[in-house]
Amino acid sequence: MYRCKIIRVLESGFFDEISQSTEISKKILESHGITYTGSTDVDPVMSDLKEAIYSDSCSNDIVLVLGGTGLYKEDIGPEVVLSLVDKRATGIETAMLRNAIVADPSLCLYRVGAGTIGDSIVLSVPGYHETVHYYLEPVIDYLKPFFDGLRSS
Repeated sequence: MYRCKIIRVLESGFFDEISQSTEISKKILESHGITYTGSTDVDPVMSDLKEAIYSDSCSNDIVLVLGGTGLYKEDIGPEVVLSLVDKRATGIETAMLRNAIVADPSLCLYRVGAGTIGDSIVLSVPGYHETVHYYLEPVIDYLKPFFDGLRSS
């Protein structure tokens, strides 16, 4: 059994999209055998987001951060994730970006972040409801062997 917590970065003007993205992400996770353990809403404040990510990584296999991935000053999702991770997962980042950009070249304006915190993997992806599946689908099944390896050792 794999567990995932979703953290929603509350960006002004995007509340409905982030809510829809949470439901879409939950369905994707559950269709891949990952248990959704709930969501947390966090303002785009570095210290608050760091605390939420670290706390959720202690009790979940995956922490999915939705939103805060654009190019504006308040978009801090990937920076927070990368400031916390023990090991950056550039292959996961590349797979997510490649899949998204092939589907819609305008998504090159968004950023992602991925890495480990202890025995958890943290993913920071755009929270737009029409594109969130582009980022999750290509990598979600490849995370399971990582967790299985941890559990067997």
